[in-house]
Formats: sequence, C-alpha cells, structure tokens
Amino acid sequence: MSYVSIQDRIRAVPEEYLDEVSEYIDYVLFKVSKKKKEASEGTSRYFGAIRKPIDGMEIQRSMRNGMI
Repeated sequence: MSYVSIQDRIRAVPEEYLDEVSEYIDYVLFKVSKKKKEASEGTSRYFGAIRKPIDGMEIQRSMRNGMI
C-alpha cells in the first residue's frame, strides 16, 4: 500500500477518530523499533556478552599444569 492511498484513507476518517488513528500509528512504530532492537541483539540476549575473549591455549595450559 502506498503513502498516497493511506493518506486518502486517513482523510476519510471522521475528525473525532484521528486521535485513535494517531495512537495506532504510534503502536505500529513501537513494534517496528522493538523488532529492530531484538534483531540487533542477536544471541547475546540468550547467552550474554563475552567481555574478555577466551584464550583456548591458556585454558589448556592451566588444565595441564594443574594436573601434574
């Protein structure tokens, strides 16, 4: 649907209902921003963020040295 057709449909709404139309538009914009935020979070939402990269070799060294 194009902006022009939506504009025509909004003009057909009686003036006393324009507040409701505005609230619905705000709701749709809120949903869009929420989806964008969720998409940008990625897996950090489920697994958290690793602040310090893990050095696999360091872990192996510490396990080896601790077992001897």
